Amino acid sequence: MNRTIESMWKEGFANDAHLTVPKINDLYNRKSQNIVDKLQSMFAVNIKAIMLGGFIALVVMSLIGAPLLGVYINCLLLPLILIAKKELNKSFKLSKGQSSYDYLTSFNHWLKHSIEVYARYYKIAYPMLVLGMAVQGMYSQAGGKIIALLAEKFPTDITLFGQPFYIITAVVLITAIVAKFADALYRFDLNIIYGQQFKKLAELIADMEELRK
Repeated sequence: MNRTIESMWKEGFANDAHLTVPKINDLYNRKSQNIVDKLQSMFAVNIKAIMLGGFIALVVMSLIGAPLLGVYINCLLLPLILIAKKELNKSFKLSKGQSSYDYLTSFNHWLKHSIEVYARYYKIAYPMLVLGMAVQGMYSQAGGKIIALLAEKFPTDITLFGQPFYIITAVVLITAIVAKFADALYRFDLNIIYGQQFKKLAELIADMEELRK
């Protein structure tokens, strides 16, 4: 009763004459390629989704009378698209003329480096997006009405950029908070989309490392 599923699984490999080493290697070769192909396909779809999202944002912002914000959002998305394409191309250049384990570890190393590259950009992009939306809001017709009501309720002679100082202070504080947690926010979004595949990749590498012992 103390035998674990893992130990019985390994024993099954050892005792089953049909499960030869070449067959086991072929199994892991196919599993390795499947997980890599799946992730690369998801990354490629994500790039297209970003491009489509930028176009939709431009159309929507134009329809509500904020075309400059739409252009601004696309300016933030353009570097992200270029980074994404460059990083994805790197993954296709990884050498496949090596063992499945070496190929997977190379892919995993590329993946971690790629995530760090994205994280550095999002630390800039997220606060810049918040700042752009805040500026658009302040100088829009609807935003102007809200600020006028706030100025009436909380009058002050101190203004910054033509706005009550507390409005600008609030924008700066919110932008700073977003900048501080941009990395965590990006990784949270990343885990929602790719978390399951990342887990499969880690488990596959762990299984192969166990069998190599």
